[in-house]
Amino acid sequence: MSDLNEISTIARGETARALKGGRVVVLAVLFLLFTALALSIVGYFNYQMNAQVKLSGGDPDAMAQGGEQNLSGKKQFLSFVFTNDPQLLDALAALPLVLLVVFKLAMRFLPLFVALMGFDQISGEVGPKSIRYLVVRVKRSSIVAGKFVAQGLVLAGLLLLSTLAMVGVAKWLNADFGWSFAATTALKLVGASLALAVAYLGLSTLCSAVTRQASVSLAANIILLFVIWFLAFLGEAFRLPGQQAAMGTLEQLKSESGFAYLRFASVWHYGEDLLHPHLPRFFGAALVHVGWACIFLGLANLMLRRRDL
Repeated sequence: MSDLNEISTIARGETARALKGGRVVVLAVLFLLFTALALSIVGYFNYQMNAQVKLSGGDPDAMAQGGEQNLSGKKQFLSFVFTNDPQLLDALAALPLVLLVVFKLAMRFLPLFVALMGFDQISGEVGPKSIRYLVVRVKRSSIVAGKFVAQGLVLAGLLLLSTLAMVGVAKWLNADFGWSFAATTALKLVGASLALAVAYLGLSTLCSAVTRQASVSLAANIILLFVIWFLAFLGEAFRLPGQQAAMGTLEQLKSESGFAYLRFASVWHYGEDLLHPHLPRFFGAALVHVGWACIFLGLANLMLRRRDL
């Protein structure tokens, strides 16, 4: 068989096995329940705020002034939670707040969910030596790629369902959130979440290929996730040397330090630009995530080829 045929065959088999397995189903249900709970809580407060705004209406000029104040307050909140980038702030401010908050929470937990979903994709077969059946029939690189594709397909379906649920609830709670804008937003959020997930899928595959025991793979994956988060948070806690801070932002509270360069060594730092309206910024961030995924998959393939299976 050719490489593509080998990869597609393994991907189909692994996808079917993952969908039949209990752990993936349980994790998927938990992720969807988490999304539903977050939507319920944030949506309730959003509904109460909208109701208060409607009850306080009356003077059109006062309503317009209140709308401007609400938009300004929303941008201040988003600058604290999301970013200080003016272009990104304008794009995010046009979206319902319930959608932004819930999507942010879901993406925070996505790397951990990926680790729990695929930590034993290879190591789970190395320990009991069932992987020998594949090793003697297909290339080891095809095993790595096929299992990666299978995990990606399962995760893509889950992200699609959860994103549609987020957008649907946001549309229900916000009458001014038009259908065409909602559909475009859903496509952007699905694309951003998939681009974010691909790097952590590669990391999960690498950790599973390095060890022989699934529990060790999971521990290594979580440790590396904390390293990635630590580098990003430490680097973003400082300003780059010579960087100017905008007035009224958190950047003013940060001191300049060379530690700020550590942010560029963490793939987590680039996740923010996946929602950027400027296409070069979006594609640049997506390429960074794909690049890290390729590095992780290349290392996984190298480690698996050198192992005695």
